[in-house]
This record gives sequence, C-alpha cells and structure tokens, in this order.
Amino acid sequence: MRNNLHTKKYFGLSGIVVLHFLFLFLNQYNNRLNNFDSNYPQIPNQVENMKTKMGVFELSDEDIKWIDNTINSMPLYEKCAQVFMPAVFENNLDTSSLEFKNTLDLVKNHGIGGIVISIGGIDETANMINELQNNAKIPLLVSADFENGVGMRITGANVFPHNMAVAATGNPKFAYEIGKAIAIEAKMLGVNINFAPVADVNNDSENPVINLRSFSENKDTVTKYCSEFIAGSISEGVIATAKHFPGHGNTKIDSHKDLPIIWGTKKYLFENELFPFMNLIKDGVQAIMIGHLSVPAFEPEKELPSSLSYNIITKLLKEQLGFKGLIISDALDMKAVTNYFTSAEAAVKAFKAGNDILLMPPDVKIGIQALYNAIKSGEISEERLDESVRKILAAKRWLKLYQRKKEIDNNLVSQIQIPQDIQLAKDIAEKSVTPVKLESSIYPIIPGKYKNTLVINITNRKNFSGNYFEQLVKEKFNNVDSITLTAVSEKSEFGNANDLAQKSDLIFVASYFTLRTNENGVVMPNNQMEFLKNLFSSGKKVIFISFENPYILKIFPESKNYICTFSDVPESQKAALNFLLGMNKQYGFLPVSIPYTRFNMGYKWNSDN
Repeated sequence: MRNNLHTKKYFGLSGIVVLHFLFLFLNQYNNRLNNFDSNYPQIPNQVENMKTKMGVFELSDEDIKWIDNTINSMPLYEKCAQVFMPAVFENNLDTSSLEFKNTLDLVKNHGIGGIVISIGGIDETANMINELQNNAKIPLLVSADFENGVGMRITGANVFPHNMAVAATGNPKFAYEIGKAIAIEAKMLGVNINFAPVADVNNDSENPVINLRSFSENKDTVTKYCSEFIAGSISEGVIATAKHFPGHGNTKIDSHKDLPIIWGTKKYLFENELFPFMNLIKDGVQAIMIGHLSVPAFEPEKELPSSLSYNIITKLLKEQLGFKGLIISDALDMKAVTNYFTSAEAAVKAFKAGNDILLMPPDVKIGIQALYNAIKSGEISEERLDESVRKILAAKRWLKLYQRKKEIDNNLVSQIQIPQDIQLAKDIAEKSVTPVKLESSIYPIIPGKYKNTLVINITNRKNFSGNYFEQLVKEKFNNVDSITLTAVSEKSEFGNANDLAQKSDLIFVASYFTLRTNENGVVMPNNQMEFLKNLFSSGKKVIFISFENPYILKIFPESKNYICTFSDVPESQKAALNFLLGMNKQYGFLPVSIPYTRFNMGYKWNSDN
C-alpha cells in the first residue's frame, strides 16, 4: 500500500509539471491562431470543428474566431475599403501598365475588399487575379458576370446557351449542371463570386436589357431554374448572386442608360417581381444584387433608385423578407445613378440604404473617403459598417480563400476546356431549338434539292462579324451566296440583297438583334423592316431564324417559317441547322409568349401545326 501511495505522490508531481508545459504550449498555439495570416493555409485540425451559421454562411468556430480577431484589428479606413469592389478592365491584364499599378495600389495600400473582372484571355486574367491576391492583406472577393459561362467574358473559355434557351428545354436540371460547371471553371480562373443567375421575370417583351438573360416570363419557371443554378454553384464552393432585386423584367428602359420605373402595387409586386427572390431567400441564396430601379410602391422619393433606397434594401429585403446574405449594389457607374448623384453621394447613400458591397463606383478613392467621413461624423455608425464587413469576411472564410493556390497552372487554357461542359452546352442547344412556324414542304431540308441558297445575316449592330451560321450552311449546301445587312447598311447593299434573293430558291435569314441598341429591344431600322416584309411576300422559300431576341415574329407575322434558339452561341447556331436538316429530332417549347400572335408560353410545334 505504501509503495502505491509513494508512486501516486511522484505521479502527481510529474503531472503538475506536464500540465504546466502543456499550458505554455497551448498558450503559444492560441497566440499563433490569433495572429493567423489569412494569406496562408491553416493547419487542419484532426477533429473537424462544429459548424455554426453566420447569416447564410456555415462556418467553423475557428472561422468565426478569425473574423472577430480580424475585424477588431482593422483600422476604420481599411474597414471602409473592404466594402468596395471596383472593376478591373482589359488594360489591367498587362501587369506593367499604369491601370494595373493603380489597381494594385487599391489592393495593397487601400485594402479594397474585392474586384470585378471584365474581359480578357484565360492565362492573362488568371495571372492578373493571382498577382492581386498575392498582394492582398485579406484575400479578395473576385467576381464576374458569368451568366451563361466563363466564356461570356473570357476568350477561349466555355459558353452555354442563354437562360431562356435553358428554360426552353423544359429541364431544370440543366440549370443545376450549368451552375456547377461555371463554378468549377470560375475557380480555376480565380473567380469566387458569380453575378448570376438573373432572377428577373421577363414579363415585358420590349425589355431592352433582360430578355434572353431571363429564364421566362413565368415566375415559377424563373424561380425553379434559378434555384437549381444556385444549388449547382454552391455545390462547388462559388457564391451565386440573384439579380436584379426587386425585379428588372417589367420595363422598357435600360438602367445602363437611365432610371427605369417598375410600376405596380405592393400586392402585385409581391406576387410577381418579388416572387423569385422571396423563394430563393428561403432556398438559401447567399448574395443578392440590387438593381437601379425606381419602384414607387416601395420608394416614394422620385429619382431614387432601389440600389440607394433604405426602404427597399433595409426595410423590404432585410427586415420584411429576412435576407441575411451579402447585398451587392449593381454597378454604381451606370447612368441610372450617375445622372442623379456624384460618386461620393452615391457611395454614402448606397451604404446607408443597406448594401454590403458597393460595386464599380466611378471613383473608388473618393467613395472610400466619403464613407470614412460619414462614419467619422456620425452620419453612419461604425456598428453598421462592422455588420457589412463581418458578412464580407464570413463570405471569404466560407470560400476558403486562405487556401487558394499561389501559382497558376501552365496549361490552364486546356484544363478549363472541360469536355463534359462542352457536351453539356451541345445538349442544351439541341434541346432548346424551338420551331414556331415551319412548312411541311420545307422540313426537313434536303440540301441537294436547292440549286442556289442565300444566307442573309441581319442585325441592328453597326458592325458585325459573327457569320458562323453562314459558314455552317456553306459546308452543307452548294452554290451559297451571303450578305450582311447592318444598322448602317446603305441603299446599294439592300439592292444587292434583293438581286441575290431573286436568283435563290432557298433563303436563310439569320437574325442577330441585340438588346441594348434601342430603347425597344425589337425595333429595327425602317429599311431593314421594309426589306424583310418584301422578302416574306415574294413567294420565295424563306426561313427566319432568330438567334437572339425571340419576339421578332410580332413584327413579321406573315413569316411562314420561324425558328427560335434563344441564344447566338456557336452550339445554338449549329443546333438550328442540324434541326432543319433533320439531323436532330429534339426541340424545345416557348418559355415566353410572342405578343400579337397565337404563340403563347408553353407552345410546342409539331408537324401537324
């Protein structure tokens, strides 16, 4: 017994010594965590920390501790800078350029929270992002408009048919797969926030800016496809952004040019424009972009866009709808804002309204200083600033930006061309081609039956070089002539087109009408309209293919053959010709109604129509 007591005595002393050293070790380890540099990977725990919800982001206790430590150590100016997300345009891609050096200064010396990239090549964009990230004290949120693929902005990357084409397939799972695919490719490039999907209900056929970017005129369809897209993006660790709250679909004005007005009572707006956003909030969307829209039902002050409205962002979105995620203003350099407010005024008003991130201010430094001054003067409380900075830091931890790669792979161009994504674009294109009117005497087209074929490319652009469909026709048909009629084509060019049409026995009209050329997205120059009306009444076999705006038929109801692809991407152009040749038996249905015709949403062609 004595021996046992003696042993316990010495064991007790030893235990005290061990505990003392263990305490010192843990104290040093905690100090290391407190001084954790967000630019470097964290040592993984053997046992995963419990997850906690911070707003819409699920984070570990360690993440939350880092956020607290970071925000408590940040000077006021740096906290203000975290709110800003300027655009990085093509000139920044040259890291020796003055533009890049100015952006680097904003990252390194001012501490901006993120950037939005524009256009460029794959390697140069990835290298630029990497260089900026390596110089950021706190990792950057890197955003982009990848609504229908990385290739929408980045040359050489994959591009998918537009949203309306996806809905034309009738398969919401395609939206999930697109969201997932874009997220994978975006991460390879260094982008971690996608400003997509468009949750606007396109319930105005003359909308000059949304149109094909919307899934449908039907609120349930928009909600379903947006929800799938967001789920796909989140599954790959990229934040998706529903836009443009409270709904940009029901307007004839482009907010890039002026301030659109969204009419309707509160009841109507809750049942229509707001419907997708309300449901996406329930489904866990992590970010919402606020549009520049005048909405009298919610904001009585004239010429105050929703992006600067406390009533719409804080009262409606945050308090009434309960949204706890990131709130991002639409670009503050758009004329819907700049026509009415200075850069300083817009920054302060947008933040006071409830935005967490101020996107693309005309002058970033003026904006940061204006916000800083507003907080120093007491116009805005520091607690309000901390609320937004905390959400921004939570997003960065959820994205695991501290684990980002330091170097860019040399073969990124080939890696980002993922075969299954290319096939996905092809599958969607084939299933979305929608014949609206098609004569049985023409379909399917047998190329050898026609001696002289003509392709007329027609567009409301001033310059046009997208003749891919024309090239495809020339590969399948003999004796093919072609001509392009633009918004500035002269009388002699229309004369040449008439001469070519007279000697042709099959004519393809390949229509490429952009959405932002005029206030009314379907209006075309009178000479184009007159030419087409004469062509349709000539008795010639004419097939009109709308590769962009699907509503053109309302101008030419006399057209006997009308096909919609809802997208001008290469796969959609190829799918249109393959369908007409009988090579592809799959086709879609109308996700929108064509006004002044019998072709309503849900219409699907068959050979007996």
